[in-house]
Amino acid sequence: MLKPYDLVMYDLRSYASPKAKLTQMIRKGEIIRIARGVYADSFDDPRLPVAGMLVSPSYVSFETALGYYGCIPERVHAIKSAGFNLNKEKRFDTPFGLYTFHYIPRNVFPLALTPAEEQGHGFRLAQKEKALLDTLYKIRGITTKKGISDLLFEDLRINELVFEELDWELLSALAPYYRSTTINTLIRHGRNI
Repeated sequence: MLKPYDLVMYDLRSYASPKAKLTQMIRKGEIIRIARGVYADSFDDPRLPVAGMLVSPSYVSFETALGYYGCIPERVHAIKSAGFNLNKEKRFDTPFGLYTFHYIPRNVFPLALTPAEEQGHGFRLAQKEKALLDTLYKIRGITTKKGISDLLFEDLRINELVFEELDWELLSALAPYYRSTTINTLIRHGRNI
């Protein structure tokens, strides 16, 4: 089970020194320190909900969410999330893997999110359309139909069947919030890519 520091301290409140007991448990491998203030009982605990415990507010997005929805064939090893209070990319190299957090404009941050759950732990997940736009937001300067087509289907390896099923009304509604040339190119050419 994933636990924040406060919950771990509450569980250990019967000990004379809960902090000393926690240190002892970490040394013995009875509990895993994922990062400062975030703990797990075992390596079988879920990985995606950890992101929201490391940086808040945040949501799982980018290639991680695209992989979750089956939009790309690869299994993504680093958990990529979005946040808006970030001056630069944040990275956490943890026993559960690498977690990265990337800036997304404040106005688009709360839109098109869905609650998700993994092994009883909840987390925020971008809808597949938003995950695609978040990913494209980080890629600058694509202005041609061929450029966006190559990016989507060769570089990112987006599943063409999934691409056809995207909600273009949602994509078109979200696009202006990003102010991105690459995203505008996607919207301009739409399904004709």
